Amino acid sequence: MSQVKTVKIKDGASFRIINESDFKPGEHELYGDEALSAGPVMVNLAVGITPELQAAIDEAKAECEKVQAENVELKEQLATAHGELIAFKNDVTAMQAHIDELVPKAKKPTAAELKAAKAADDAKAAEQPEE
Repeated sequence: MSQVKTVKIKDGASFRIINESDFKPGEHELYGDEALSAGPVMVNLAVGITPELQAAIDEAKAECEKVQAENVELKEQLATAHGELIAFKNDVTAMQAHIDELVPKAKKPTAAELKAAKAADDAKAAEQPEE
């Protein structure tokens, strides 16, 4: 048989005993050093948000929305770039054209460059002693 928990509450100058489950904090007052047994406690809290905190929350929310929008845009760009890469890898002609763009082309020397090179060669030949 289970035992019913009881508590002593003030009743005038004395006390009376009631079931602990019937104890109502706003209506009853514990007698002497009497204590309630530990158990679930329900607490109602009313919390206010300061204007500064609300501003910080709003700013963080706006930043989050901005980052989410950028994330969507980057995902779309990545998908496009991936598709272009696949198409490029499958197109040998396009790959060769791109390689040709990147490789420096040998340029034909201008008349002035040829004349300067010939003058340098002539000067070099004049400096060498003849045997």
